[in-house]
Amino acid sequence: MTIILSTVALVIFILTLFIYLILSEESRSSETNDIFNSHNEIILRNRNNYSIHHIYIDIGCFNGETIEHFIHFIPNSTFYDIITFEPDPINYQLCKQRLKEKKYMNINIIILQKIVWIRDEQIYFQTEQGRLSRINMNANALNSNSKKLDAIDFSSWLVRLVKSKNTKVHIKISMPGAELFLLEKMINDDTLRLVDRYEIEWTDRENLRTRPIRLYIQLMLDTNGFDCLYYTSLDDTRKIFQLNKTFENVTKHHDWRTMSEFDTYAHYVQRPDVDHV
Repeated sequence: MTIILSTVALVIFILTLFIYLILSEESRSSETNDIFNSHNEIILRNRNNYSIHHIYIDIGCFNGETIEHFIHFIPNSTFYDIITFEPDPINYQLCKQRLKEKKYMNINIIILQKIVWIRDEQIYFQTEQGRLSRINMNANALNSNSKKLDAIDFSSWLVRLVKSKNTKVHIKISMPGAELFLLEKMINDDTLRLVDRYEIEWTDRENLRTRPIRLYIQLMLDTNGFDCLYYTSLDDTRKIFQLNKTFENVTKHHDWRTMSEFDTYAHYVQRPDVDHV
């Protein structure tokens, strides 16, 4: 009888321990993923409470080459959590294929097939245009190359992502014709300063209708404590990457009027004396 009771007690103890471990794991998982449940269950491997947590967000990664450039050029990039948005179905598959190579296995790269936008909704997106795929403001169901895709309210998402002042965020923005909407909302809801570095591809540069709002946003970047250090071209960056050289070898321009409107990035960094929001 004593043996039977001991056996039952042992079984109960093992079951209790097993249930406790499961619940503990679910609790930890929920704590990590609660802000992402509606957008692809992201796990940020490198977040902790003791050191700087680095996040790189690539908005519009096309075929993944700009992620490759970041990993190659940025010191200690393997310790970053890398999140990239690419809504175009073809580009998304190209990006996934490129970044699943063995050399990237130990880097936490999350690829989301979502449109970065100012609201959570479905909007028309012009697909199958390669790097020029973009949000189509004038599209309707009759446009053969425009599809309704899921979009997220990026600035609200970013607030949930950046939980600590120990988080350093670097964002590259390449969303032809829509970067003004995104940045204007980040100014209005005071999320611009959650980010430490921006690489912005300013598009439709000569458009007289959008030029005033672009100038306003550039002024507000300065007002919010960001300096524009220089401009780089994707073509030059690509060549330096292929030569296996460092970012020091990439040509830095200081007058974007001498550069092409396409694939030109303005590099902004937050001044040291600026407080995060």
